[in-house]
Amino acid sequence: MVGSVYTLFLYFSIILGVIVGVRTRSFHSSLAVLVFSSTFVAGIKYNNSYIAIISWLALSTLSSYLFHLNVIIKSRKDESVSNVLMGYLLGFFILLTLKLHGAGWILSILASYWVFYILLMFDYSKNRRAYYLLKTLWIIFSWGALIEAFGLQKELLPFLVVYTLIFILWFKRQEYSPT
Repeated sequence: MVGSVYTLFLYFSIILGVIVGVRTRSFHSSLAVLVFSSTFVAGIKYNNSYIAIISWLALSTLSSYLFHLNVIIKSRKDESVSNVLMGYLLGFFILLTLKLHGAGWILSILASYWVFYILLMFDYSKNRRAYYLLKTLWIIFSWGALIEAFGLQKELLPFLVVYTLIFILWFKRQEYSPT
C-alpha cells in the first residue's frame, strides 16, 4: 500500500503541476513538477532517514531543473576525452553505489541519468529528435521508479494517469511547435 503521506504528496504535486502549467501555459513546467515529486517519493521510499531525505531532495531538484532547462549551447572549447570518460565513470559509480545499497534498477538509473544527460546534451542539443528523446527519458525513468517502488496500486494509478496525460499533451505540443 502506498503510504498516505506519499499519496498526499503525489496528489498535491498534481494540483501544483496543473496550477503551474495554467499560469505558465506550459506542459513543460507541469512535467518538471511531476518529475521532481515522483523522483523524490521513489527515493524516500527506498530510504527515509533524514540525510537520505535531504539527498533525495537535492537529486530530485537537480533532475527537475535539468528536465526544465531549454537547449544548451555547446561551448566553444573542445572537451577532452578524459573529461567525458570521467563524466561517464561518475554516472556509473552513482548507479552502482545505489544499486549495491538496495535501490531498484530504475531508481538507480534515474539518479545517475543527470551525468549522462548533460554529456549527451552537449553533443546533441541541436538535433530536435535527440533533444526530446533525452527529455522523455526523465519522464520514463521517474514514472518507472514509482512503479518499481510501489507497484501498480490503486492509490498510485490516478497520479500515473494524469502524469501520462500531461506527458502526451506536452509531446503533442512539442511536435507542432517551431524550433
